[in-house]
Amino acid sequence: MDRNSATMSDEASDLYREIDRLKSDLRQLRTDAGTLGGDAMRTARAGLNETVRTATAQGKAAVAGAEKRITDHPFLSVGAAFALGLFLGYRVTRRN
Repeated sequence: MDRNSATMSDEASDLYREIDRLKSDLRQLRTDAGTLGGDAMRTARAGLNETVRTATAQGKAAVAGAEKRITDHPFLSVGAAFALGLFLGYRVTRRN
């Protein structure tokens, strides 16, 4: 029986060592997962910032183009704005 209890004690020690290794691996996994999550957030934020910069540049270009057309053709611009106002007024009045 002594021999049997020694074997059980060795197995218990091995089991405790495996549990300690598992705990260590889980701690490392948690650290690695946190790092990956942070990297993913940084990548997503960089992509979002680039999209905002692109949209801002396109918006500025559209405004500049519209200003140029209005400056080049002021009477046509006023006429188009008047027609659009009439159309929207008609649509709003028809709904109510």
